[in-house]
Amino acid sequence: MSGKIITAIDLGSSQISVVIAALNDNKKFEIKGFAAVEAKGIENGLVKDLQKASESISAALNKAKKAAEIEINNLFVAISGQHIVSKEAIGRISIANDSQPCEINETHITSVINDAKNSVKMNSNAEKLEILDWIPQVYEIDNQPGITNPIGMSGFSLKAHLKFVQAEQNHVRNIRKALEMAIPKVEPKIVVGALAAADVVSNEDERMLGCVILDIGEGTTDIVIYQKSFFVKYLCLPKGGEAITSDLAVGLRTPPIMAEDIKIEHGNALPATISSDQIIDVEGIGGRASQKRSLTWIAQLTQTRAKDILDNCYKEILANFEELDSLNAGVVLTGGTALLNNIQFLVEDPNGFNLPCKIAYPDCKGISGATSQLDNPRYSSLIGILNYAVKSGKIDDRTPGKIIDPGQVYKKIKDSFKKFIDF
Repeated sequence: MSGKIITAIDLGSSQISVVIAALNDNKKFEIKGFAAVEAKGIENGLVKDLQKASESISAALNKAKKAAEIEINNLFVAISGQHIVSKEAIGRISIANDSQPCEINETHITSVINDAKNSVKMNSNAEKLEILDWIPQVYEIDNQPGITNPIGMSGFSLKAHLKFVQAEQNHVRNIRKALEMAIPKVEPKIVVGALAAADVVSNEDERMLGCVILDIGEGTTDIVIYQKSFFVKYLCLPKGGEAITSDLAVGLRTPPIMAEDIKIEHGNALPATISSDQIIDVEGIGGRASQKRSLTWIAQLTQTRAKDILDNCYKEILANFEELDSLNAGVVLTGGTALLNNIQFLVEDPNGFNLPCKIAYPDCKGISGATSQLDNPRYSSLIGILNYAVKSGKIDDRTPGKIIDPGQVYKKIKDSFKKFIDF
């Protein structure tokens, strides 16, 4: 098989999804295998049961490997959760050479970033946090601000402004342990899923004008804020689409699995758009008789919880970002819950965010293979990881071998022996 192999995993609260893709010389992806299985042992981005989590990861990986017929390589894993924080740091170095200005090169960039890293590590509680990623913002040369690419420029001193993304070490270790139990001897690269998704659900114009990306999954809602093309803030709420499912299960007195189906098929954030005479049968719990329920009433339950999730997002943003008026491009809504009918109108409502909203699907341009399943807001992080893997430059060039099916090997030997006997 030609091409570098990249494996992306999204560790969701309700679903673990895996995609195996080959990256060719033209930087284009071909999907080789895809799988999604029910997540167990993971809740709100945290490992709650190590054994169950590793079994779910293993099941998803094995299913994807079977479809791809190739071994795992270059493992990138998307995570989320309130244990992840973002902060700004500044690096400073002198680049003068015998009292003369020096031309800036890649070594200087590495040094100034390392200085910023060291300042982050010296902050309070730094020993409990692991740096997952860092994003350069702007540079300064001799107090000249706003420089985006200092390579080749000259000066006496260099300063770099960076955004760092950190996560609590104990939670990251639990995730790595679950991965190690599922797939030994493969070192995973941990990625914040919403940050990876941001590049494939928003464009440069939106990020330059200022936007907030809401990635509403089942267990968490990730918030990513961009301003003047720069990443500003990552936030997370421990609440998502599962809260809607739970409300429906209780209100309709139906099993959670049926409530999830009802949410997907009939959930609506605007009850006024539904005719009052639309009725469905709702399955009872434990063999109890089904009941007839109005779709309008179901929509009212759905709307109440969806509005609660969005209101909490709004309050969280206001508490951590005081320039809401600068988000001129509005809200980019993605994640599985973005598919809830009419949810964008809750965002645009004057009593809500009062900002323009778009439902964002991951950009699958340049990707071939079985992409029909992946063209879904639910898989924005998964597609985003592939994009992140290329940009990160952390891809192993080695191509893993094909999976050998012992049954097929035995069949070939048997067929060859039969031909010899017949001869």
